[in-house]
Amino acid sequence: RENQSMLITGESGAGKTENTKKVIAYFANVGASTKPSEKKGKGNLEDQVVQTNPVLEAFGNAKTVRNDNSSRFGKFIRIHFGPMGKLAGADIETYLLEKARVISQQPLERSYHIFYQIMSGGVPGLTDKLLLGNDITKFYFVSQGKTTIPGVDDKEEFTITDEAFDVLGFSADEKFDIYRITAAVMHIGSMKFKQRPREEQCEPDGMEEGEKTSHLLGLNAADLYKNLSKPRIKVGNEFVTQGRNAAQVSYSIGALAKAMFDRLFKWMVKKLNETLDTQQKRQHFIGVLDIAGFEIFDYNGFEQLCINFTNEKLQQFFNHHMFVLEQEEYKREGIDWDFIDFGMDLLACIELIEKPMGILSILEEESMFPKATDKTFEDKLKTNHLGKHPNFQAPKPGAKGASSAHFAIVHYAGTVAYSVTNWLEKNKDPLNDCVVDQFKHGSNKVLQIIFEDHPGLGGGDDGGGKGGKGGGRKKGSGFQTVSGLYREQLNKLMTTLRQTQPHFVRCIIPNETKSPGILSSSTFFQLLSLP
Repeated sequence: RENQSMLITGESGAGKTENTKKVIAYFANVGASTKPSEKKGKGNLEDQVVQTNPVLEAFGNAKTVRNDNSSRFGKFIRIHFGPMGKLAGADIETYLLEKARVISQQPLERSYHIFYQIMSGGVPGLTDKLLLGNDITKFYFVSQGKTTIPGVDDKEEFTITDEAFDVLGFSADEKFDIYRITAAVMHIGSMKFKQRPREEQCEPDGMEEGEKTSHLLGLNAADLYKNLSKPRIKVGNEFVTQGRNAAQVSYSIGALAKAMFDRLFKWMVKKLNETLDTQQKRQHFIGVLDIAGFEIFDYNGFEQLCINFTNEKLQQFFNHHMFVLEQEEYKREGIDWDFIDFGMDLLACIELIEKPMGILSILEEESMFPKATDKTFEDKLKTNHLGKHPNFQAPKPGAKGASSAHFAIVHYAGTVAYSVTNWLEKNKDPLNDCVVDQFKHGSNKVLQIIFEDHPGLGGGDDGGGKGGKGGGRKKGSGFQTVSGLYREQLNKLMTTLRQTQPHFVRCIIPNETKSPGILSSSTFFQLLSLP
């Protein structure tokens, strides 16, 4: 008679997501209510709980080197039960979608599945409506790595995704708006600008892709080009036009594409939660946590620090829970025993990252300084921690990722070398306010909704119209860094987990070749050595 949680952990490719799906399908089935009166929309509740998977995977999973269906976000799914133990609803909390993947991929990786699904012809006539054609290589944002996955039929997968939207109660208009925004992310990456000779100003180099983007988003194409290359910016109380060069515009386009996709993902999760809320009495929940596993890559950036820090916190939670309880049992049995708090083992690393003047607080402080750069951030980290904190080190030559790294952290699962390049920009996540204002007034309804809480240019110059929502904030009150939001979410998750009875599942990667039915000898010995 208390809330439960199941923490499914393990390295990338070990099977966390597949196990999560099995667990959720099981709970949905055992708690299923057979009463037809409880049907909502096209699917009943147990179907809807299971059908959240195709949608979340299409927009949140991608092929990586180690895993053809890697979750690039964390999720905590709560399955609620009523007083009689019947399914009474569900909700999903998501954490930190890896936005960088929307516009760039490593050679052996792929972007989010949905981009390749909508190109597949799985929904007849859709690629024509989205002005996509059939050559994915025309879209630079999504074709820098692999574009297919062996053994995966994107056409078939898209049919499953499309049907899941129907079961989950999305209207035909909402679904089409979602596909239009997804396609616009592809088109916007192909917009071209050329530099004017001897000027700090660029101009459009052909209008075709901008016109396609504008058509899908319900915007005026000429205004979109103008807002990108000559945006109005606020200086004091005045608005001035700022000339931008081709590199600045390219960066701006990337930021807008990432924001569109990220906000679309969050809005879809919100819609899923509305569908899964039956308004029935909720007595207890079973929560299932599936997060990205610990990562050590050839290049480790801001995203890897966040993922690895989350794993560090969960490992500390595991240690404390398992070993403290174990030792309490020793006491009850009268065994003579000196108490050891194993949860303390990871404290030094956790404090290095999250305490005042730790890595995240220095990042947030530097994000507020107008003149701060990656170099000033790196210098401040080293001044505060290098030689002073045992878990903060200079990267060891020859170690994985060390060639591009600025510092290394000793984590419980290994030492990781991190590069600080672009951390300040990633943390501030700035958008072209002129284009955001345009989005908020476009005819794509979903696009309007996903940007409605963004102040745009401040909302004061649009006659008090819809675009002004959230625009009247006090200076700085609406500004939240990515790391600040992430810390807030992580602390909330840990508070929730501490209020449950936790159960731990460790997934172990069976082999390095992604082959079925094969247990490598190294995995076999790893299993033998488990406590």
